[in-house]
Amino acid sequence: MIRAYLKESLHWLRLTFFKPVTLVVEGIWRPKRQALAIYLKTFPVAFLLILILLAAVGLACEMVGVHFNWTKAFRGGLAGGLVVGLAGGLVVGLVVSLGVGLVILLVLGLVIGLVSSLVLGLGGGLVFGLYFGLGGGLLSSRGIGLAGGLVSGLGVGLVFGLYFGPVEGLSEMLRFWAGYLITFSLFVFRPFYLAPHLVQYWRSNAARNPFALFRNSPIHWDEVIGMPLPFLSRWLVKLAQTDRELGLAEISYIAANRPRQGRAAQKALLAVVMDDLRQVDSIGKLAQAGELLKAFPAEAKYLPAGFDEARLRISSLAEDARLYEIRPVSPMTMLQAMIKDLGAFRTAIAQTPIGADFYPIAERWLEMVKAEEEKLRGRLGFTPIKNPFIAGNALNDRDGELFKGRRDIIRALEENIIHSQQRAALLLYGRRRIGKSSTLLNLPNLISAAYIPVYIDLQEGKWREGDGMFCYHLAEAVYSELFQAARSRMSEPPSESEFEQRPFTRLAEYLDKVEDRLRRAGKQALITFDEYERMEAGIEGGRITTEVLNQLRHLVQHRQSLVLLFSGSHRFEELKTVKWADYLINTKTLELSFLEPEEARELMERPVPEFNMRYEPGVVDKILELTHRQPYLLQAVGSELVNQLNTRNRTTATMDDLNAAVEKTLVSAQAYFHYTWADECSNEEREVLADLALGAGIKKGRRRAAVQSLLRKEIVEKGQSGYRLSVEMFRFWILKNQIGNDDLRREAPVPVWK
Repeated sequence: MIRAYLKESLHWLRLTFFKPVTLVVEGIWRPKRQALAIYLKTFPVAFLLILILLAAVGLACEMVGVHFNWTKAFRGGLAGGLVVGLAGGLVVGLVVSLGVGLVILLVLGLVIGLVSSLVLGLGGGLVFGLYFGLGGGLLSSRGIGLAGGLVSGLGVGLVFGLYFGPVEGLSEMLRFWAGYLITFSLFVFRPFYLAPHLVQYWRSNAARNPFALFRNSPIHWDEVIGMPLPFLSRWLVKLAQTDRELGLAEISYIAANRPRQGRAAQKALLAVVMDDLRQVDSIGKLAQAGELLKAFPAEAKYLPAGFDEARLRISSLAEDARLYEIRPVSPMTMLQAMIKDLGAFRTAIAQTPIGADFYPIAERWLEMVKAEEEKLRGRLGFTPIKNPFIAGNALNDRDGELFKGRRDIIRALEENIIHSQQRAALLLYGRRRIGKSSTLLNLPNLISAAYIPVYIDLQEGKWREGDGMFCYHLAEAVYSELFQAARSRMSEPPSESEFEQRPFTRLAEYLDKVEDRLRRAGKQALITFDEYERMEAGIEGGRITTEVLNQLRHLVQHRQSLVLLFSGSHRFEELKTVKWADYLINTKTLELSFLEPEEARELMERPVPEFNMRYEPGVVDKILELTHRQPYLLQAVGSELVNQLNTRNRTTATMDDLNAAVEKTLVSAQAYFHYTWADECSNEEREVLADLALGAGIKKGRRRAAVQSLLRKEIVEKGQSGYRLSVEMFRFWILKNQIGNDDLRREAPVPVWK
């Protein structure tokens, strides 16, 4: 009975001294009553240890010639310490979480009695060093850390020194600190483990089962060894080399459960990874690289910064390599994509703490894939065309080489904002996918340097969150552009909280400062609101008010350094929710239409300087005819044509290639054609389009309003032989997708564009 009691008590005290992390985990799952019961049962054994430790401290003091007051320690201090330790432990157990509380209960119960017996001098320092040293491992994981324990103990010694006066107190304080530093260092760093650790390490070098020796080494005995154990990372690497799965499990265990040895675990982990990845010297092995990293848990705290990003990129590269190994239709295109991704990986990894390890590997893989590309090119005798065309997304300023033409719009802009004698808002009008956003995004490269374009995309929901948020985002957009361009320096960026009350007043005050700096720099800001129609949704939903429009009108009329340009696919009179003309008086409309023939030809024949695709005679003319030089369709057909030629390992486009590319574009551009048909046209207008697609013509006097509307939208044009669809590809799409529907009841002929 007594033996079982002592065994259980010593078990809890062993966990307290050597495995506080395990003790926390066990304590978390115990009810508070059970945790307190464990404390009360263990306290007598802890108190017995106090007696033994107190006697040992007294004997040690006597041996080194320091007087030890045995009477005071055992009669007064020990009895008081018993009461204080028991009561203090119970209080802590009631207010602290069970896991940590159980640890603190046992440590306090052991230490408070000693502290009460040895309030000063060397003995007190030894006791406090023991207390903070034991708690160091646990407290470091709780945010207090070793430094906190060290400072706390030194602070206690200083207080004791001040209490005993300037002469005696200094002596007591120094004695306290000496004892404290000795025991604190002893129990935190635990250097007595050095010898058994080294013995087990050396034995494992020749052992048939090194894992058994590792699990019987101090790193498994004690959870809070603070001293860096020599050769630990090398030992872990050898374990992984002996048995990869078991070795990685040991690395993960040490990293997760031995926080003070985490650096050694990280170093071992990187060494294992590097050794594996250095063996990758072919596309086939690269395809298996993702498997090498699956053993590591996702987003583990012990992984070094940048490791997760490297893992994701390597897994993506491995998948590309696997697809290449199964011989894709366009192997050259896939290799070029891998080269691009490897270049991005090399650049990104260089900025992380593991860059020194991963950068050489990325560099070697890049050279390996480039060599594979050269071999493939030699076998094919063909250099794939790099596809420069961008179909769907707006061209921003870094795609400037692809942006062609629009000189008429730039001239009109300059005439209306630079040489204008009258303040006016501007409306850049054009149908969907005609290139409005691309034009606005490329203004920095096109317009006079006297103007600083500020691009605002009203499709973003943040512009419809309320009047205050609209004003804040407008101020922030102006600030961001001016700051990035380094043309003007505001003292501070606008703060969102400043616009919660009286947003229009705050905006006016902010723009006063903006205009002052613009005047000093001799500049003006051109604020462009793209997709301006989106503001109607916010007004209709009640999230923003028409007061925003009044504010914009005020900016147009009274801000000399600010010019407002609205862009959209509707004229003011076409919108019904807001009477825009009432707010933006004297607005000048600039119409964006199809590209000029020479601009469209330049886009197709020389989109970028290094473009190596050629056309047979008549192919480019046919592209311009089919698309009517519509920018989006030119990009879409060009992109499909490049893909078609790369698939066939040729660089010269024939009429047959164009036919195949147009077929694919009618599918890939389905959303554009459907929007034009369903959203931009009324039922009567769709009937007109169906008649024109069938070549039936329009009888004189019928559906005149619908025809006029289609002419304004540039969906229909009038030629020498009558009305026709402006874009021939749209006619083909109607014949393939709409003629014969139940609402039209017609037979559709097979479209021919050859």
